[in-house]
Amino acid sequence: MLELSKNEQDYLKTIYNLEKITSTATKSVSINAIAKKLSVSSPSATEMVKRLVAKKLVLHKPYYGVSLTDLGISQARFIIKSHRVWETFLFEEVGYSMDEVHHEAEDLEHASSPRLIEALYALMDYPVADPHGSEIPAELFWSENEIELSLDQAMVNKNYRITKIDTEAKTFFKKMELTLPQFFKVIERLEDKSLIVREKAGKMLLIPFYIQPKLWVSERK
Repeated sequence: MLELSKNEQDYLKTIYNLEKITSTATKSVSINAIAKKLSVSSPSATEMVKRLVAKKLVLHKPYYGVSLTDLGISQARFIIKSHRVWETFLFEEVGYSMDEVHHEAEDLEHASSPRLIEALYALMDYPVADPHGSEIPAELFWSENEIELSLDQAMVNKNYRITKIDTEAKTFFKKMELTLPQFFKVIERLEDKSLIVREKAGKMLLIPFYIQPKLWVSERK
């Protein structure tokens, strides 16, 4: 991830959240909307947008508005993930109340490296949502210590993340009207080599052996 100031991160997160609720086809948001959300003047917001454009994090077209680039989206989602992982950790592991976690997480999100956030995320067994019910982005922003393998090589009682699914596997799950969770734990390997896996929410899924080589997963070491 890029080295960004707290202010730059706040702008990216704000633009991302505004894009999610905008009704325009381009998903662009106005400078005035950004300024209002951050309680700053429009000239101040314009200057920051120029800085973000220079770093290739946003696009700004006069009269059309501001939109995040792919790099900007990735940066924004990491900041959001950092915040929500910290909220979850403080609530579940430290004993903070629901009312206390947001303020603490606001400070911690800016001071945390991708390695730290992904370590906390794994420590808590990949939570799906924070204490307020907001989804935690599932993509990993630091994966140096991961090994990729096909699912037929997976071991019982280990946690995995789906990284690739080929067309045959996608067709199988669609035909069976099944949704493959991105994160799951292998519970049992049956005599016919089928796998029973359990997603975070507790739902069980049976994956036949012939499909397993078509699925690639990563195992955190």
